[in-house]
Amino acid sequence: MRGRERLFALSGGVIGAAVTYGAVWLSSGHTRAAPRAAPSGSRTARDRGSDDDDGGASADPAMVANAHLVESLQECSQRLSLLADDESRIEEQLQAEQRAEADASLAARARRLARRDPSPDDWKQMASAGTIRYRLPCASFDPAPSALDSLGLEAGDVPVIQSAFAAARAAAWTQVRPLCAVAVGSLATADQLGLEACPQVILNAERATDPAAAARAMRAVGAVKAGLADPSTIPTGDPVGATFLAMTGVAKDAEDRLGSVMGPDDARSVVYGSGSCGRTAQFTSPGG
Repeated sequence: MRGRERLFALSGGVIGAAVTYGAVWLSSGHTRAAPRAAPSGSRTARDRGSDDDDGGASADPAMVANAHLVESLQECSQRLSLLADDESRIEEQLQAEQRAEADASLAARARRLARRDPSPDDWKQMASAGTIRYRLPCASFDPAPSALDSLGLEAGDVPVIQSAFAAARAAAWTQVRPLCAVAVGSLATADQLGLEACPQVILNAERATDPAAAARAMRAVGAVKAGLADPSTIPTGDPVGATFLAMTGVAKDAEDRLGSVMGPDDARSVVYGSGSCGRTAQFTSPGG
């Protein structure tokens, strides 16, 4: 039985005790109001008082019931006080558990965001390992109503997000497309591969000809993203460096475009949060 239910049960017991006392008192009152007539010739209680063994009259039932009621009320009061303390402790425990769950949810959300949007410290570690990670928003943002709810969005936000995602992808494709065409031999083939597949194709082609240069380029991109180097240090003609520098900027570009319309927090959630539309890609140089 939970604390509140026990409180209600004890309160009911107190009320029951009061009702019982009232019934006993009324019964005793009627008894006192209508004493039975003594038979003719019999002695009264006063006459035989000197003959009683205990030297006094019997105890008043109302007084006995009242004493019992007082004792019961005191006991109930103590138990109610203890239960109230228990209830308070339970409420505090529940609140502590709810806070812990909320903190855990926030921590899990922060970890998810960190995986999709690495911090400068994350980039420092990845640069030393020759690892590149980026978030690529999807080409067509058309979420189900449940996904909109999870992101805290309305149907009217969809066109804005679609426009921001398309513009960010187009800006990156302008840089990656000619590099991909060189790797595969034609613009037509590069267009068939698109922004999703071209980075891997470019990396594979560079590794086949100069793996050390490819590894250096990946570390150079990591250093730029960590704030340790300027983007200008990566030549625009470097296929790996230029490609990954462009790809690691797509999500940030989309976030900036959305932030000017719906606010920075909502923009970040749309680009990186759970239920967002996009994929995370990761590449590591050999020996990294």
